[in-house]
Amino acid sequence: MKKKTLLICGLAMLCLAGCNGEKQPAVAEPTQAAAAPTEEAAAPTEEAVAALQPSEIYEVIKTTYELPDMYEADADWLMNYYGIDATMLSDYIFAEGDEVHADRVIILKVADEANIAAVEEKLNAVLGQLSSPEMLSYLPEQADMIKAASVKKKGDVLYLVISPDAAGIETIIQTSLAGQ
Repeated sequence: MKKKTLLICGLAMLCLAGCNGEKQPAVAEPTQAAAAPTEEAAAPTEEAVAALQPSEIYEVIKTTYELPDMYEADADWLMNYYGIDATMLSDYIFAEGDEVHADRVIILKVADEANIAAVEEKLNAVLGQLSSPEMLSYLPEQADMIKAASVKKKGDVLYLVISPDAAGIETIIQTSLAGQ
């Protein structure tokens, strides 16, 4: 059911994005066909209203926006480069651009509420590294994008988006976390 719902949402977003030739944020409004309840969808289920996981949200983002080549960090990378212990997370995506792009899409779902502050501190340190004078002078054309970024929190999920499309990407994250 999750895959079917994700596929329908993804297709709806692609249709909306293709209407005027520009990429648009995925604030999918239900179509008549999607809004009409079926026997299967008539009774609300936990899956139908469940929020998407970070890895699922990232898939929606990738189908909606054209991102530069992004490296998706694994648990070792998170620990070695950023000091983030992946065992503190129940799901995550930590995607970062190459050496010439400051782009980042980081969504971390913290497994234990007691660890949210520690993970948030580490994520703020990531932003601090990118905001350093050395990094800003290394990527001067992307400095405004980096300076505009901030770590955000919704429940047990922390996220950081650095992108020319940050507002739209953050809208996708917020909507997906709300289960809409």
